[in-house]
Amino acid sequence: MNRERKTNGELELGLGLRARHPSMLAEYSRQAEDAGFSHIWLYDSPRCAEPYASLPYCVMATSRAVVGMAVTNTQTRDPTVVANGFATLAILTAGRVKFGLGLGDSAVKFIGKRPSRFDAFREGVEVVQGLLRGEAVSYNGRRLKLPAVPEVKPPLLLAAERQRTFAFAGEAADGAIISPGGSPRFLGYAIGKIREGAVRAGRDPDELHICAWTHCVVGETREEAMDALAPEVGRTLFKAALRIPHEVLGASEPLLSAELRDHVLQEATRQDHEYDLARTLRAALGDELFREMTMAGTPDDCARKIDELRRVEGLSQLIINVYGPDREFALKALGACNV
Repeated sequence: MNRERKTNGELELGLGLRARHPSMLAEYSRQAEDAGFSHIWLYDSPRCAEPYASLPYCVMATSRAVVGMAVTNTQTRDPTVVANGFATLAILTAGRVKFGLGLGDSAVKFIGKRPSRFDAFREGVEVVQGLLRGEAVSYNGRRLKLPAVPEVKPPLLLAAERQRTFAFAGEAADGAIISPGGSPRFLGYAIGKIREGAVRAGRDPDELHICAWTHCVVGETREEAMDALAPEVGRTLFKAALRIPHEVLGASEPLLSAELRDHVLQEATRQDHEYDLARTLRAALGDELFREMTMAGTPDDCARKIDELRRVEGLSQLIINVYGPDREFALKALGACNV
């Protein structure tokens, strides 16, 4: 793998592109590249344009940006399909692709399925990695090799949100995508666990490409930006409330009551209730935690947030999902923050 470590305060910027309609793909990919973003990341979710078809389109719309998937899964996509798809993309794009794998979040929950069990996920990752290395792997009682293997294996990052996925990312992957990724406190905790996993496996933690995924609105005022972003981040606040140890965020007790926790767990599987969930969680958690988990404010506010994240040891890239009425302005402002 190419060495991609952060040095001298460098922090790559990636655009998280939640393409509700395919017409968004080329326009926002070009705008992000022009603003200095090095990566374009697509969702694998029924809420968005089909990503395996969209990735080549984003590559063709740009000249330099790496295009990635954040993240696909081995529930709706068989591991052999994932490996073959990204091997083909890596060959056709001369290596301008990365991809993330996770147990399954909105891609499976919104269609009434459950995420992968961890042991099955581990097996799927091993199959994908072996195939991309050009090996013959054992799968469902058969031996299988890819028809064409890229000269340079596309980097595989794991969606890392809890203890087991932190450790596994460090042990077996080329890096990680951490969500929610706006909190320096949570990122420091998570990256520490990922690096510990790498050390236990005899790997160099500095070789890992670790990304933080966050959501953003750039507005004229901080309050305006927060109000515009709030409806979009129900699942981000859900993860913060239920998955981050409350001690990491300086809280003395769990962030949600047992009753509210049960309500949130039920609502988080309902696509039609996503905005209501965001309002409920913002009210319960408060705006201070909302600001910590996201990036919302004026260009100066966002510059300060990027500077905070730049100082997180081991963080390679900030993936920013940009909302708001003028995304081109926001992308230019964010790109200028990182100069």
